[in-house]
Parts: sequence; structure tokens; C-alpha cells
Amino acid sequence: MAASAVNISRFVMTVSKPQPLVEYRPALQQLKWQARLMVALWLIAQLAGGTAAGLSALSGAGIAVLGQAYFVFRAFRHAGARSAQHIVQEFYRGEAGKFLLTALLFASVFIFYKKVDPVWLFTGFVLEQLVAWIVPLANRNTQR
Repeated sequence: MAASAVNISRFVMTVSKPQPLVEYRPALQQLKWQARLMVALWLIAQLAGGTAAGLSALSGAGIAVLGQAYFVFRAFRHAGARSAQHIVQEFYRGEAGKFLLTALLFASVFIFYKKVDPVWLFTGFVLEQLVAWIVPLANRNTQR
């Protein structure tokens, strides 16, 4: 019996940490790029078209950034290795919430901000959406 105990003690069992199914760092990096663009758009619109244009561009960009931030918060809070079903559910809930939040924020801007410049509002929103598509593609190409 002592011999078998010695043989068993030779094996060292290590337990690794579960790896997340979804990596949240690229989503945070995307939010950082969107925040940088939001400030740049505000400055450009402010200089080119005045206060109303600056606030409109900031509002449009802010709507996109807030929607994306909500999605990131919802989708990436269950990143553990055993929660694939929760991850999928939260992606759907995050996307639905982002859509609803975006609609409510646009409605709020048009209701409460009487001097809104629609061109700058939608320019800010569309450019932020483009960043949301471009950053993941650029990161994928640089990781190879």
C-alpha cells in the first residue's frame, strides 16, 4: 500500500483558471475611441458651425456612445467560462436595450433641444457608428 501512495504522490494536479468565453477589452477599447471621436466632433462642429452645431454633434455622438456603453455593460457582465447561455441572452438584451435607449435619446433631443441642427446630430451619430464597425476590424487585422 505504501508503494501505491508514493506513485500517486508523483502526480501533481494543477487547476487552471477558467478562461472567459468573451473578451471585453476590445469593447472597452472601442468605447475609448468613440469617446475620443465624440470630443473631436464637438470641437470641429463648434468651430465650424457655432454652439448649436457643437451641441448637436455632441448629442448625436453621445447617443451612439451611451447606447454602445449600455450594450457593453449588458453583454460582457457574464464572461465566465460556464455561462455561455447567459452571454447569448445578455447580447440580445443588450442590443434590444441599446436600440430602445437610442430611440429614447433621439426623441429627447428633438423634444427638449429646440435649436438642434439635424445635419450635425446625425453626422455625429453616423460617424460614431462607423467607429463601432471599424475598430473591431482594425484590431482583428493587427492581431494576426
